[in-house]
Parts: sequence; C-alpha cells; structure tokens
Amino acid sequence: MHRTADVSSRGLLLGLAMLALAVPLYLFLPLSEVQHQVLYQLIAGLAVAIGFLGLRHHRPQRRRGWFLLLLGASGWVVGDLVWAAEQSLIPGRYPAPSDAFYLSAYVALGAGALMFVRGRSGGRDVAAFLDAAIVTVGAAVLVGVFLVVPLAADSSLSLVVKVMSAAYPLADLFLLGVIARMYSAAGARTASFQLLAAALTLTLVADSAYEFAFLSLDQSSFYWIDCFWLIAYLLLAAAACVPSMKELDDAGPDRSNPIPTRGRLLALAGGLMLPGAALLVDGATDGEIDWPVIGIGTLLLSGLVLFRMDGLLNTVQDQSVRLTALARSDFLTGAPNRRTWDHELPRACKLSRERDTTLCVAILDLDRFKAFNDSHGHQAGDRLLQDAVKAWTEVLPAEALLARYGGEEFAVLMLGLTAADLVRVLHRLRSVTPGGQTFSAGVAVWDPHTEPGAAVASADEALYAAKRAGRDRIFVHGQPVSAITADRLLPAFTILTQPIIDVATSSVAGHEALARFTGLESHSAVEDVFRRAHAAGDGDLLELAAIRAAIDLPGRPQGQDLFVNVSARAIVSERFIAGLPIHLSGVVVELSEDPDGVDPEAVLASVAVLRARGARIALDDVGAGSHEFARLATLRPDVLKVDRSLVAGCSTDAARTAVLLALLTYAHRLDLTVCAEGVEEVDDLLHLAELGVTHVQGLLLAAPGQSWSPQVPLVIGPNRFQRPSAPETVW
Repeated sequence: MHRTADVSSRGLLLGLAMLALAVPLYLFLPLSEVQHQVLYQLIAGLAVAIGFLGLRHHRPQRRRGWFLLLLGASGWVVGDLVWAAEQSLIPGRYPAPSDAFYLSAYVALGAGALMFVRGRSGGRDVAAFLDAAIVTVGAAVLVGVFLVVPLAADSSLSLVVKVMSAAYPLADLFLLGVIARMYSAAGARTASFQLLAAALTLTLVADSAYEFAFLSLDQSSFYWIDCFWLIAYLLLAAAACVPSMKELDDAGPDRSNPIPTRGRLLALAGGLMLPGAALLVDGATDGEIDWPVIGIGTLLLSGLVLFRMDGLLNTVQDQSVRLTALARSDFLTGAPNRRTWDHELPRACKLSRERDTTLCVAILDLDRFKAFNDSHGHQAGDRLLQDAVKAWTEVLPAEALLARYGGEEFAVLMLGLTAADLVRVLHRLRSVTPGGQTFSAGVAVWDPHTEPGAAVASADEALYAAKRAGRDRIFVHGQPVSAITADRLLPAFTILTQPIIDVATSSVAGHEALARFTGLESHSAVEDVFRRAHAAGDGDLLELAAIRAAIDLPGRPQGQDLFVNVSARAIVSERFIAGLPIHLSGVVVELSEDPDGVDPEAVLASVAVLRARGARIALDDVGAGSHEFARLATLRPDVLKVDRSLVAGCSTDAARTAVLLALLTYAHRLDLTVCAEGVEEVDDLLHLAELGVTHVQGLLLAAPGQSWSPQVPLVIGPNRFQRPSAPETVW
C-alpha cells in the first residue's frame, strides 16, 4: 500500500516537472500575446489541478489549510481567465471583476498558511509574532511612502481607483507578514514546508517586481515576472504532492527560540532600517518628506522592539535562573548536587549554633549498585537513581535536604532532630526505595565544637561499618540500628504494657510489652499478623520494630524489668540481632515456642549474644507445648513463664497442680524465677501463691494499657484482695 502511495506521489511530481519544462517555452517561444496568455493559464491551471490531486491522494488529517492555499491559487487562475474576458468585453475598465478574485486569493492563501503556522507553533508564540510584525511594519513604511501616499495624493484618480490600487501593495504586505511568521514559527523544515515557503516568497518577489515595472512603465519585463508566478504555482503544487505535506502542521522539533538567530537578526535589522531608507531616498530625490507615515512607522517599530526586548530580557533572566538551578542540581536526578551540599552544610551548622538545636547528617549508599548496573545496564541504573530520588523526596519532610553526594551515594541533612528521629526518616526512605533495592546508611549528630565536615566524616564511617556488617542496615555513629521496613508491610502497631507482680511483696517487678494492631484485639489475631509477616520474609523486622518501640517507651520505672516477646525465627536473624541496642540491661527476652525448622544451635548462639549484652532470657508458654523440657535443658532460661492453660482452674485441678509443683521444683533447684500468666480468678491467684509461684500476671491484676501501673497495685492475703489507689505514670 505504501509502495502504491509512493508511485502515485512520484507520478504527480513527474507531471509538475513536465509543466516546469513549459516555463522556458513560455518565455522564449515567439508567441503572440493571446498565445502567451493561453500557455500561461494552461500551466497555472494544470499546476493547481495537480495540487488538488495531491491533496486528495495524501488525505492529510487536517486538510482545511491546504484547501485554502489551493483555493487562493485557484483564485488567481480564475482571476486571469476573467481578466482575459474583460479585455474583450470591457477593455480598460478598472477596477474590474477580476480584481475581486485576485484580492480574495491573497486572503485565502494567507489564511491557509497561518493555519499551518498555528499548528506548528502549538499555541501562542509572542516572540515570533513580534519578529514578523517588525519586518512587516518596516516594509509598510516603504510601501506607504512610495506607493500608497502618492496614490492617495493623485487628484486624477477616483476614490475607488485609489482604494483598489492601494489594496494590492497592502495585500503584499499581508503576504510578507505571513511569510515572516512562517519562517519564525516552530516546526520541522520538511520538504513540503520549504516548497510552500519558496512559493509564497517567489509570489511576493513577482508582485514587487510587477509593481516596480508598472511604475517604471517597463512592460518588456512582464514575461519574466510571469515566469516567477508560474514557478510559484509549480512550487505550491509540489508542496501539496510530496508525502511530508501531511506533517506540515506538526509541531516537530522546537525551532522557535525567543533569542533570535543570526538570520532573524538580519531580517529584523532590515525591517528597522526601512523607515530610515525611505527617508533617505525621499530626501535624495527631492520628494516631499512624508513625515507622518515615517513617524508613525518609526513609533510602531520602537514599541514593537521594546516589547521584543522585554520578552528577551525575561527569557534571559529565566534562563539565568535555570542555569543557576542546573549548576546546583544533579543533571541526572534533579536533586541538589555536591556543590549545593557543601554550600548548605556550613549554613545549617551556623543555624544549629544560633538556635541551639541539633543537626543530624546521614550518608546512604544503594547496595550493590555496580552489580545492578552490570546485570541490568547503565540506563536501568540511571532510572533507579531517578526513581529513588523522586520517591524519597515525596516522603522526606519539607525542611530536609537530600543531595546526591556522588555516584550512588546520597546525603540527608536535618535540623532539630535526634539521631533516632533521622533513623525513622531513613526507614521511610527505605520503605519506598523502588525496584526492591536496599541501601546502607550511616547517621551522625554534629558536635558544635567541631568543623561541619566532622559530622559527614562520622556518618561516612558509620555507613562503611553498616556495609561491612552485611549491608541493608542503618548504623548511628557508635550504635547500630537495623533497616526496619515492617511499617510499610503491615498495619501500624501500638505498644501496651501489662504489669508482672511479685507475690511476696505485692509490688510491680516488671512489665511485659505487647504489640497491638489497629482493629485487632484478640491474641490469636495479633499472632496471625506476625505469622503473615514471617511468611512474607519480614517477620524478624516487625518483631524488631516492636521491641525497639517498647524499649523507647518513656518513663519506665527504674528497677523494673521489661519483658519482650521474640520468636526463634526472629532471634536467628542476623539483621534482628544487629538491630537491637548494644546494651540490653533490664530487658528480659521471652522466647516463645516455634514451628520446627529453626536450628537449635543458631538459637543458642543468638541467646549467648543477647546475654552478653545484658539481657536475661525467659521461656514463654511453658506447659503449652511438647518440647518444654528439652528447651529447658538446652536454653537454661532465667525465667519460666507458665502458660495460662496450666493456670486457669488450677485451684480445683489436681493434675494442673502436680505439673506446677514439678516446674516449681525444677525452678527452685536452678534458682529460676517462675511467673504464672493469665491469672483471672482470685482462687487461682491464692492457690499459686500457696504453691510458691513468685510472680503472677493477668487480667485479674491489671489489663494491658498505655501507662505504667501503680507501684503497689494490690495486696494479696488469705482473706482479702484489694487495689490501693495510687497515681499512674502515663507515656
């Protein structure tokens, strides 16, 4: 189908080429005036007909502009036919009906060309419009001084003749403005555009030459001028026949530069010089200086130039701002670059001193970025950097500065935050890092007694420590923390605490931290959330987030232990252990029973690490599973937490009592603490106390809440159970 279209297009162009061979015949053959007219009209008419065939053949999406252009050319052809008839019927009559066809043709031709200009510009282009207006106004002064004003002053001519005679040069001015607007508009310079622009330009040249020959009464040159018009017909038809005619009103590459090119500057200079040239010529020929036309034209040109200069200055200022922004921005990601970072860091340090507030710095590095480039290609690596910066910027606080520090390294600067605050911000960045990529980060707090670069050096040191520790983690200078991502995978949680009571003294000995999720109240529902997190590969991170949130709760009473729950699957995770604080004194890690598949040796190794950091170990849910005695023998816990299944109803159940006595005997021999969970009945509570259980916990004593319970929540005795009033410490 495309081949057929190409053949048809070539056939039309071949027909135009054959018509072009007839142009020299028109000029050089010894023909009579009538024969010249017939040959002229034949060439022009066939050219316009071929142009319409090209329009029909290519069927452009927006054909109205082409129809107006060819309609304008048809107006000239019809005008010539009407003029030939007038020479026989009403010779010498002026104005004549043919003039209406000629002048209407200018309007149609210009309107069609301007439709394409608007489509190519894609909207309003003030600079191009002003350039075209400057050239047109300059030429208008010349036309006014030497054509229009002399016609108006000729008393031998009637008003109708004056108006009609002035209409032609004014139509040429309109055509000049259209041509100038075409050349200054945006869009690709396709073959169709070049042919159309050449056709209009040659028409204007022929019109100007005709006006000059007519004024000089040199009719011998009319045949040469006719050849210009004929070539213009052929060029216009060729513009409609080439395939690129369908793209004439496409915007294409943007060539509309508000700053004029050398060619446009020459055209503008010519337009500006024309009033002065008119004044010089008029004065040199001893003519009467037509000061109103020259003065008005000069004022108009001055105004247009001022508007043009204003737009140019605005463009230069905008480009200056953009260049400044580019100089301070990374060309790939758009983030502030290293130069901006080096400029902003000392300013932030100064503000930190003046406001007496903290200043935190973080350096983060995308993990294994070189390997990503090698496996996916450098373009994919560039997209990763761009997408990462975009995602990070959307979640960063407005007052934070994120800069590309170099390569795949980025730096974050924040005033008024603690290191823990900035770590939480980095967790949010990690949660939105695209493509499943991770990063390592180092965080440091600037010491006001040091140079600004000291904080960067400390953050950099922490970054490399995080990378040496296995990547995908965040280290604060001097203290490691993990890269927690559970907040993006699971619902937000709240930490509640439940008191653990020392039976002997009826006082609070510690608190168990419990994670509760929005809309989930039951114990089984909470366990299901952790189970799904482990199935997704982030259960250890979720448990770590809950433990750190519990440790960070403010106002925990001194001397009271904090019990935190940990699964075996979490405790064997390297990133879980790395994410815990270095010092765990006062923390009791409760190990719950887990499914098979966890290496016991790995559990023992992690327990040893936690004990070395100061933590005590508790064995949770003792009595609920089948492996308690094996776990007791291998883990050697510090605390036994008896499962509620043994506690509920123990006061009336001899079997439960027997098991409890066995556990208490084991604990007494190894000097272990025994805590009974799920105490909900007074009789069970009193029975446990009689058996020798040292610590109890349950709803009977205190429900989980968001406050540290009273120091003496109850008094346990053989005949009474009461709660003395005492103030609570709420976080």
